Amino acid sequence: MNLLSAETGRVRGEIEVTKDYLNAIGGTHGGWLSTLVDVGGSLAIATHGFTTTGVSTDLSVSFLSPSGEGSNIVFDAQVLKLGRTLAYTRVDIFNGEKMVATGHHTKYIAREQEKAAQDAQK
Repeated sequence: MNLLSAETGRVRGEIEVTKDYLNAIGGTHGGWLSTLVDVGGSLAIATHGFTTTGVSTDLSVSFLSPSGEGSNIVFDAQVLKLGRTLAYTRVDIFNGEKMVATGHHTKYIAREQEKAAQDAQK
């Protein structure tokens, strides 16, 4: 994975689809795309200064278009809301101009928020 950009609340990256990421009919595997939603959302949360990013409470992915081996996948992950206990993210996944998948990821971050507050007091 190559990170293209990162700012507070948002991360963009790219990765090439290899045969290891394919399903039985040669398309990009939905489980791999779901993992990308998980990782992308976690990276976006990390941009808020967290050294750990909590635990997943919900993850949903909609698969919109096919992609396959050799595709250059770009993901755009952003934090929609960073609350006291939960963080909500959205990750859009593209192959060129075509949106391949979009997902939402919710994480429980209360411990990470407490640690960040303690670190800020030091």
